[in-house]
Amino acid sequence: MILRQLGTPTTVQAGPGAWAGLRRSLGDRALVLADARVPLDVPAVRVDAGRTGLAAVREVAGLLTERAPRLVVGIGGGAVLDLVKLACLLHAQPAAADLLGTWGTRAGAIPLSAPAKSPVRRVLVPTTVGTGAEVSPVACVRIGDSHRIVAAPALRPDLAVLDPELTATLPGHLVREGVLEALLRVAGPVVGSEHRGGLPDAEAALLVRELVAVGDRVADGDVGPDARLAVATLSAATHTGWALSGREPYAARHWYLANELATVLGVRKMVATACLLPAVWRRVSLGDTRYGHAAGLAGLGRWLGVPDPVRGLEELLDRWRIDHTVAAAPEALQDAAERAVRSWGGRFPMLAGLTVADVAGLYAEATGVACLA
Repeated sequence: MILRQLGTPTTVQAGPGAWAGLRRSLGDRALVLADARVPLDVPAVRVDAGRTGLAAVREVAGLLTERAPRLVVGIGGGAVLDLVKLACLLHAQPAAADLLGTWGTRAGAIPLSAPAKSPVRRVLVPTTVGTGAEVSPVACVRIGDSHRIVAAPALRPDLAVLDPELTATLPGHLVREGVLEALLRVAGPVVGSEHRGGLPDAEAALLVRELVAVGDRVADGDVGPDARLAVATLSAATHTGWALSGREPYAARHWYLANELATVLGVRKMVATACLLPAVWRRVSLGDTRYGHAAGLAGLGRWLGVPDPVRGLEELLDRWRIDHTVAAAPEALQDAAERAVRSWGGRFPMLAGLTVADVAGLYAEATGVACLA
């Protein structure tokens, strides 16, 4: 995703029937934590996907301490899976809760370098596609009115189960956005890093081409189980392979910019991302290295077979019918810009070198709204 941590990859079981196989193997010491909206035929503690802040993480960690399960199964979208991952981390490392609360008020990213072996086996079953939360060593959490990233090797689950049965009710537009999210998890660091070459570039190029191909299938109306499973497995591969190896750890700068815009405006993350990205890449193409490297962007264009990557991106967004229209008041854009620089810029490397005026100007260009004077 955005931060890269080394660790043992999660085992992935993928295919129709994968969830049924896991379900049959659940024992008495298993605790299932599931999104309240997901229909299940097994006993489960229901989790509100809209309530996944640090207080909720603490509550679930306390539940783990109370019940002492041997196996925790998390079922839901990225927000629920991140909640389960963080709760398991706090269950193993209770002192981390205060650390998250303290650092989360100041910094957008919170790396936890000290590994902690979880006392429970963790299995994650996604009901959405694109986040890859089921295999990644990072998690997002809301602290106060901000979304923060936590990165730790101990966040990587033991097993991920990818079953198209669990994504059968996912609306088509969210499948398309999921493909875009997985695509940009590779493209962002490629554009944001110096030239890498070798196996990382070879695998990144393969993933980019495969994700564009399956995105075109989905955009043409194929949202069947094979297509959804392809999206899920490719998304997981963006976290577990070599594609991001050796790239700058905070290279996908669009993510931090979109995170604050989405938070302030209350829009979906990928809507904000799609709105901003052409303007970000336009700056990269003009040589502004604060946003990325023109050579990386040109290389991405070659992988996609497009001479102008910015125009190619805009055509892809239109072809996939990605919603990228954002309505905002100038005051909201100014607020988002100040938050972005405060959380990710200044002494932090994610948006190093960017001023509030820079970010506000980017937001204004992307949304078509004039900056405050």
